[in-house]
Amino acid sequence: TKASRLPDEVVTWAEVLQAEVEAARAGDGAALAGLRQYAIYLEAAGHHRAAAVWFAEVDLPMHRAIALERAGDDAAAAEAWSELERRDSLRDHPYERALVRLNRALCLHRLGDPDAPMAVLDATADVEEVADGFERAGIRERAFDCYQLLARVGQETGTFVNVAEGYANSIRILRADGLKLDALRLYEAFVAIARGFDEWHATAVALREAAETCMTGRLPYGEDLLLRAGEAWIACAEHSLRAGLPLKIVENAYLAAAEAFTSVRAFSRARRVYGTLGNLALPPDAKTRYRTLAARLSDAPPDPPRPVPVPEFLKQRPDYDEIWYVDLEEFELGGDPGLVAAGVLADRRYADIVRRHALLLVLDEDHVLSPVERIERLEAIRAYPVLSCLEAAFRSPDPTVRRAVAAALGSLRFKRTFGLLEQALADPDPQVVEAATHSVGRLVFPHAFEPLTRLYFWARSRDGGAEIAARALKAIGRIQSVEAFEFVCDRLRDRDPVFSALAREILEGLSNPDLLPHVQREIDLVPPEDRAVLERLLRRLQGEAGLSRTNR
Repeated sequence: TKASRLPDEVVTWAEVLQAEVEAARAGDGAALAGLRQYAIYLEAAGHHRAAAVWFAEVDLPMHRAIALERAGDDAAAAEAWSELERRDSLRDHPYERALVRLNRALCLHRLGDPDAPMAVLDATADVEEVADGFERAGIRERAFDCYQLLARVGQETGTFVNVAEGYANSIRILRADGLKLDALRLYEAFVAIARGFDEWHATAVALREAAETCMTGRLPYGEDLLLRAGEAWIACAEHSLRAGLPLKIVENAYLAAAEAFTSVRAFSRARRVYGTLGNLALPPDAKTRYRTLAARLSDAPPDPPRPVPVPEFLKQRPDYDEIWYVDLEEFELGGDPGLVAAGVLADRRYADIVRRHALLLVLDEDHVLSPVERIERLEAIRAYPVLSCLEAAFRSPDPTVRRAVAAALGSLRFKRTFGLLEQALADPDPQVVEAATHSVGRLVFPHAFEPLTRLYFWARSRDGGAEIAARALKAIGRIQSVEAFEFVCDRLRDRDPVFSALAREILEGLSNPDLLPHVQREIDLVPPEDRAVLERLLRRLQGEAGLSRTNR
C-alpha cells in the first residue's frame, strides 16, 4: 500500500484496508493489486474464510471458491462453482471449465446431494475428453495431470474404475517418457489404493506389470515384485472363494500365483498353491493334475532368499500439487508477475532463496520496472508458477521482450518449459531464436529426455536447425540415463558425420556406472568404427566403479 494516499488520522490496519478498498473501487490499479496480494497471503496463512471475503472484494471468484472449499464450506463453494460454470468466459477454455465442473461435483458429493452422481459422471467425462485432446496435441504432461485428476475423483467418491483408469494412463505416460522410477512409484501407490478397495485382481496385475517394467528397465526389484504378485493372486483367490464367485475364477487366480512363484524359483510356495488347488471342489482330473504337480515339486531345491525389495522411498505416495485448484488459480491470475510472485512468497514449501527473489519482485512492483527487468526478476525466482508470467510476456509484439523470455527459459527446468521454448525457436525474429537455442542446452533434468528427443528430431527436419539439434543432443547426453545413452548410440548408427562426431564426444564424457551393462551390449551394435569409443567408456566406468576388468 502507498502511505501517501492515507489521511493523517488513519492509524489502524482496518482503516488502512478500508482506504485501499475505496481507492481500488475508484479504479486505482495499484490498490487493487495490493488487496489481491493481501488476500493471497491470508489464504496461504490458512485464514480461508477471511480470504474468501477478500477474494470476492477484489474480483477473484475462482480463488474465492477454492478458499470456501478449504474452509470446509462446501455448500457455499458449490454455489460459487455453479456461478463460474455459467460464465461465458470459460466457453473457450475446456480444461478450466472441466476443473470448475469437477470441483462443483465433488462439493455436491461431500454434501450428499442427489445430483452428485450425475455431476461427477459428467465432470469426469469432461476431464477424459480434455486429456484425449492434450495427448493428440502431444502435451502429455497436461494429459498426465488430467489422469491424476481422475484417480483423485475415484478415491474421493469410492469409484475404483476411475482410480484404475487414472493410474493406468498416468503410468503409461511415464513409461513412454522413460521415467521408470516415477512409474514404479505410481505402481506402488496404485497397489496400496487397490488393496484398500479389496481389488486383489487389480493389485496382482499391477505388481506383475511393475515387475516387467523393472526387468526391461534393468531395475533390481522385478523378482520381489513377482513374489508380491503371487501373494496378491492368492489373496485374490481367497477373496473370490469367500465371495462365492465361480470356482474357475478361483482356480485361475491360484494358477497365476503358482506361475509367479515358479518364475522366481519359489518352488515350495508353488507346491503349496498346487496343493490348495488339489483340495478344491474341482473335476477329478483337474484335482489329480494339481496333486501330481505338487508331488513333482516336493524334491525341488529350497526357495532362494527374498530378492531385493522395492525401497521404501519408492513406496511413498507422490505428493503432487492440487492441480484442480492450482491450475484455476493460475488461469485467474493471468500471468500477473506481482500476484504470481506473491503466491510463491507466501508458499513456505519453497526454499528461502526462491521466496527471497519473489519478495524482491513484489517489493519492486511499486517501482517502474521495464518488461525486460521484470522478466529477469521472474527468471531469478526459478519456480514453476512463473512460467505463466513468461507465457503471457511472450505474447508481446516487442522482440526484445520475447528475446528476454527465450533467454530466461533455460533456468526453468520443467517439462512445461518446452512448449514455450518451441514457440521461441519458431519465432520470426532471429535474435529470439538465438536466445532460445542457447536455452536448449541448459534444460538438463531427467524429465527433459522425452521433450529433448522430440526437439532434436524437429530441429533435424528443419533447414538451419543443426545448432538446435546439436544442443538438444548434448543436453540429452548430460542426463546420463540409460535411455539417454541409447539415444546417443542411435546417433552413431545414423552415420551422419556431424552428429556421429558429436555423439562420440558425448560418450567420452559419460560417468554413470549404472550404464555398464548397456555399454557392454552396445559395443557390438554400433558401427565398427565407433566401437573403440565405447570400449574406452567401458574401461573407464569399470575403473570408476571399482570393478575388475571383465571379458566381453
